[in-house]
This record gives sequence, C-alpha cells and structure tokens, in this order.
Amino acid sequence: MSQLTVRNIPAEVDTKLRSLAEQSGLSLNQTVIRLLETATGQRPHAPRRDLSQIAARWTAHEAADFDRATAPFESVDEEVWR
Repeated sequence: MSQLTVRNIPAEVDTKLRSLAEQSGLSLNQTVIRLLETATGQRPHAPRRDLSQIAARWTAHEAADFDRATAPFESVDEEVWR
C-alpha cells in the first residue's frame, strides 16, 4: 500500500470529511479511501435509500410545512379498519 500526503485542504472540505467519518462510524483515513475509491470508479456508489440527503437540508419552515402536511397520516380511521 502506498501513502499520500494532501496539503491545503479547505476548511469546509475538512469539516465535511470529518462529519462523514463520524456519521459512517469509520476513521477519517477509511472515509477518504472510500471516497477516493468511489471517485476513481474502484467502488461503485451505492444509492441511498433514505431521506438523509434532503432531510438534513430542510429549513425549519420547510420541516414545519412537512409536519403539517403529513399530520393526517398520524391518525387511524377506525371505520376503515373494522
């Protein structure tokens, strides 16, 4: 295995890498290797099957709108389930 040294990583990129590592439960090194594998086509990118990509980007107003719009689904119509 070879080693690389990467200099002058922008602060925003560093923050995002560390966040991704923490979210995935991997080390920073493992996270960077996985991202490099994906970027070079060595590891196919698995599509996410959740809402994490959009839910994390909602504003408080958008989240409140969603909660209001989906509130009717929280109750059960007893007449339908008899």
